[in-house]
Amino acid sequence: MFNRYPRITIGVLSAVLFTIIAGCGSGITMKAYNTAEEQYSKSMDAYRGKNYLKAIDGFQKVVYNFSGAQMVDSAQYYLAMSYYQDKDFFLAASEFERLVNNYPGSPYVDDAQYMSGLCYFKSSPKHYGLDQVELFKALEMLHDFVTDYPQSELIPDAKETIKQGRARLANKQYDSGRMYHRLGYYTSARIYFQSVIDDFTDSEFAPQSLYYLAEIEQKTENLVEAKTKLKNFLIIYPEHKFAEKAKDKINEIEKKLAETETN
Repeated sequence: MFNRYPRITIGVLSAVLFTIIAGCGSGITMKAYNTAEEQYSKSMDAYRGKNYLKAIDGFQKVVYNFSGAQMVDSAQYYLAMSYYQDKDFFLAASEFERLVNNYPGSPYVDDAQYMSGLCYFKSSPKHYGLDQVELFKALEMLHDFVTDYPQSELIPDAKETIKQGRARLANKQYDSGRMYHRLGYYTSARIYFQSVIDDFTDSEFAPQSLYYLAEIEQKTENLVEAKTKLKNFLIIYPEHKFAEKAKDKINEIEKKLAETETN
């Protein structure tokens, strides 16, 4: 008597579940059309309507089912853009790279090269302390883009992204130097601070790195070298917030040097 109710419940739930799955599938799966033109047109309709999952499915059908079609490179580009708009930056980068490699004569190549770098930048961890493998790849691609397409309208955007990426890497190196500096591991601290000065001269962390290099020389009794670095600091960064501290340290060093000569 009681056994039929669980069976009815399970049956109803199964029907509801099937309806939900079918409904979801219809939202992301696009009908396969007989011609590349029709498949591409319907995919673009989905893209313009911001139905990016459906657009992805449609553009994939163009790329893989009509590989010889005239608009296949355009389909490849908008396949990548659909992933980008859906914020799947890693897959977007991969699809942009595929366009660059597979369709080198496409008018979309320059934009695709820029977008692949941008996607790797966006997929890299925002906190500089985490692994920055994607960021290094992004910077390499964006540097290549700036070199290969100097007349592109995207050059200012590419340079701004490069600047942001380099600042993140400089911050990582600088903080490592500060950590070793605080712990008294001056040899390691020197390496990181010098790296900031050599590789990220234009970053906001270069002045502080030079200042702390001078401070390390002072603490390790290399007074002449410390004084030289502090004077260079004041010449290069006369308005920096550490300028007054640098002047005070030069006075301290000169007094100590005078005492040493007297003795």
